[in-house]
Amino acid sequence: MLKKSQGGDMKKQTLTIAAALTVAATSAHAGIDRSGQDIGVLFEEGNYFQFGFANVDPDITSESFGVTQSAVPFSTFSFGYKHQFNDNLSFALIWDQPYGADVQYIDGPAAGGFAFIDSQQLTGILRYEMGNGFSVHGGAFLQKLSGQIASASGLLNAQSGNELGGVVGVAYEKPEIALRVALTYFTGIDHTLTGTHNVINPAEGTVRMPEAFNLDFQTGIAQNTLLFGSVRHAKYDGISLDTTVPAVNWVNFVDDVTTYELGVGRKLNDNWSVALTLGYSGGADTGTTFLAPAGSATSVGLGASYTTGDIKISGGVRYTQFAEKSVGPVPFEGSALSAGLSVGIAF
Repeated sequence: MLKKSQGGDMKKQTLTIAAALTVAATSAHAGIDRSGQDIGVLFEEGNYFQFGFANVDPDITSESFGVTQSAVPFSTFSFGYKHQFNDNLSFALIWDQPYGADVQYIDGPAAGGFAFIDSQQLTGILRYEMGNGFSVHGGAFLQKLSGQIASASGLLNAQSGNELGGVVGVAYEKPEIALRVALTYFTGIDHTLTGTHNVINPAEGTVRMPEAFNLDFQTGIAQNTLLFGSVRHAKYDGISLDTTVPAVNWVNFVDDVTTYELGVGRKLNDNWSVALTLGYSGGADTGTTFLAPAGSATSVGLGASYTTGDIKISGGVRYTQFAEKSVGPVPFEGSALSAGLSVGIAF
């Protein structure tokens, strides 16, 4: 059984490792889900600031029709700030890039086609601790989309405004054994898109980003050793990107996406902790679109955290193997190598 101080220290260090591995896991999921809308900074102790960066290098190819590459490398960023008002009330402000696509077809039937989609989300969350281990959290987020898609239907360049969504959740903690279970719900958001079609023609359309449920958990399983993980279910089924001017269906999803993560963290000494994670992401069938040329994903990640005073530096690497998926007549499969870095400062 963990002592209270050991459990608390291990909890804080593993939170930081998990944050770095979450960043490194970007694009390790099937489909366009990237950050997982992580709110872990809300559960850090006291006042806290955290910055994250990740670089992703995918290699998703096909031997059919001479296709040599589809996904291309990209980077993502995130930051989080948590303020503790008193023993019961705290607030977190989180900026991340929850969705995205970086796809470019070199050869084959889709040669010249590409999809570069970006997103930004700013989330504000209040948390109230009831004093009996239970807490509730809730707030709102602003989300914006932009990007370009080129296909047989032409070139679409469009963006949305800042659309409003909601977030609500509940958590239970038992610090003496580093136990925490948190369930968080994010509403879906309807985006109105405006832009151009084939550079000079006006374009108008809509897309709905999915509602999602995040279940995060951790518990001490031995002295200085912690088991942690998460389940995320995002309701993509039926989501499509359609323009009315011109009348084109650009993107369609026919599956929800469920992502599982399980890890073990170990505190080595007062400064160093390490972690190992395994992950699986299923679903994400994108129908007739070539937006995401990868099937289900299986991953393994390694992370380490160094703490000195009020500063925590964590890094993680993750290898992801994608199952085969066909885009039209072309079967694709491959892998991705991700690396993430997270820096946290308590004050």
